[in-house]
Amino acid sequence: MVAASAPPLADVSTLPWAHCRSSLNSICSPVAILLFTRSAGAEAAHKQWVSQGDRASNAAVAVQLIEQTTAVARRVGADFLCVDSARQVGRTFGERLTAALTQGFALGYEQLIVIGNDCPHLSVALLRQAMRLLASTDAVLGPATDGGVYLLGVKRAFFDADVWTALPWQTNKLGQCLASCLRGSGAELRILRTLTDVDDAHDLARLLPQLPAGPLRTRLHRLLRARRPAGVSVPLVYHAAFVGAPLSQRGPPVH
Repeated sequence: MVAASAPPLADVSTLPWAHCRSSLNSICSPVAILLFTRSAGAEAAHKQWVSQGDRASNAAVAVQLIEQTTAVARRVGADFLCVDSARQVGRTFGERLTAALTQGFALGYEQLIVIGNDCPHLSVALLRQAMRLLASTDAVLGPATDGGVYLLGVKRAFFDADVWTALPWQTNKLGQCLASCLRGSGAELRILRTLTDVDDAHDLARLLPQLPAGPLRTRLHRLLRARRPAGVSVPLVYHAAFVGAPLSQRGPPVH
């Protein structure tokens, strides 16, 4: 271990998994944020955010969501890992995610916080809250309104790859099953605030007015407006109740 009052953050998002440990020499932090995501092109093949758009339009939305999530995670003050399509191993979602967690723990981390790319309301403050909770408990879940989770934090001792592979990932039963699994293993579990993820055009259109004014909302609005049928407009000014409205602090969605 490196003894330092403020060790440099490790960003291994561009390194192959096999070389992460040797490239970093040693892990200075007990916790890392792990972004588990498909590439923008793969996301566009599975999700339709722009109802009138082609795959390129949907890939452009995916790029914005992935870049936003990456930027938020890197501002938290924790080591950052990114496992995209090129680094994922396994046939099913459960196999790929548990493999990513297994590899993350193999790097030396004692705690991993997993996020996806499809929760625009995920903030630096919320990720830091998850880190604080995980430091004093065994697991943390951020439930999504569709029954999944947008955040999964767990300590090494309560991660069981064989059991987790079989969980009902990408279903509306995941959140409940994951919580039961963790509690059944003896883990003390804390629950964050519920958020909505963005899986399709309806979700995006509903959440867009609620996003804080800024580059992400502007870019997403332009992408949607570019593919909107003639005569149908998307308002640029949203109701004051939504613009910049602070999120409550009740503290990847993992699908």
